[in-house]
Amino acid sequence: MPAKRNAQGNTKTESKSAPSERKILITAGEGQTGRLIIDLLATDGTYSNKYAELTALVFSESAKQLLEEYDNVKVLVYDPKDEQALVQAMEAVDTCLLIPPARKDKAIITKTLLKAAKKAKTVTNLVFLSSAGCDYAERDKQPRLREFIDLEVLAMQPKQDPSSGDTGHSTCVIRAGFYAENLLLYTKQAQGEGKLPIPIDENHKFAPVALGDIAQVAAHALTSVGPHGLADDVRGEVLIVTGPQLVAGPELAEAASQALGAKMEFKSITEEEAKKILSSDQGEEVDEAEKEYLLEYYSLVREGKTCYVSSAPILAYFGHRGQEPTEFFKTYSVSLALPSHHDLCIDQYVAERVQTQEASHRT
Repeated sequence: MPAKRNAQGNTKTESKSAPSERKILITAGEGQTGRLIIDLLATDGTYSNKYAELTALVFSESAKQLLEEYDNVKVLVYDPKDEQALVQAMEAVDTCLLIPPARKDKAIITKTLLKAAKKAKTVTNLVFLSSAGCDYAERDKQPRLREFIDLEVLAMQPKQDPSSGDTGHSTCVIRAGFYAENLLLYTKQAQGEGKLPIPIDENHKFAPVALGDIAQVAAHALTSVGPHGLADDVRGEVLIVTGPQLVAGPELAEAASQALGAKMEFKSITEEEAKKILSSDQGEEVDEAEKEYLLEYYSLVREGKTCYVSSAPILAYFGHRGQEPTEFFKTYSVSLALPSHHDLCIDQYVAERVQTQEASHRT
C-alpha cells in the first residue's frame, strides 16, 4: 500500500487564513479526471485549506483502493439501489462536482445523483463537468456527445425548482475540450512507427486540452467563494475550456517531434482503422461508451465544428492560456514509451506537478 499523503503532500505550505467550512463531494472519483482533481484538492496548498471535508464517490469496492493514499479523503461506494444512502451522502455536503462516468449508463447515474441532491436540498454549489462540442453535436450522428446537453439541462433545473431547497442555487458548467491525453492511446504506433494516427485529414483542426488544465479550473470553481456560494467569476457560468492552440494533425506531430527529440509524422486514418485500434489491447482500459465518444468527437473535427479556441477561463483564473502541445508531449514523454496510458496520465502528471512545486519552494 502506498504511503498516506496528507493535505501538504510533498511540500510544506502554511495558510494564515482559517480553513473553509465547505464540504465537497466528487463523483466518479476513480476516473482520470476525478482522481486528478482529488489529488489537487487534497495535496496542493492552493486548494487544500479552502474546504473542511472532501469526499469521493466511486463505483466499486475495488476502486476505493485507488484513493487509499489520501488520508484526508473519505470514499463512498455508489449503490443505485440504496437511495437513502445517496441522499445522506448529499446531505453531508454543500458542494458537488458531478462528473458523468465514462460508461454507457452515465445518463442514468447522473439522473440518480441529481435526484438525490434535490432530495437532500443542501447541495448549494453544483459544478457539472460536461463536454465542449456537445452543442454542435447532432443527436442522430453524435448521440454520446449530444447527451451532455440533456445532462446539463438536468443539472441546471434545480436552480428554478423551489422543492429542491438550496440544491443548485449556485451552479457552474465546465465544458471540457478533447483531452490531449487521448492521443496517448497511440503510443504503440508512435514508438514502433514514428506515426501519430488520427481519424482526421491533415487540414482538420481542433484544440486539445491537457487534463491538468481542466482539473485546475474545476478545483478553482469548487473552492471559490462568493456571496451566493461559488465566486461571481464562476457562479452561473458555462465555461468552455479548450487547449490554447488550434492544431491540425501535422502540427501535433511536429509538436511531439520537438518535445521528444525524435521525428514524428501525422498519419490520417479512417474511422474503421481508429475503431480497430480502440478495439485492440491499446484500448482495453477504455469503456465502450468512451470509445464511442472519442470517435464522435473526431467526427466533429472532420465536420469543421471544432475550429475554435476557448482559453479565456484559464487566462482569467491563472494568468496563462494553458498547456501548449509541445509542453504536453514533454510532460508525457515517458508515457509515449510505455503501453498503458490511463494510470500514467495521472501519476506522471502528479509527479511533474510535485517537482514544479518543490522547485518553486526552493527558489
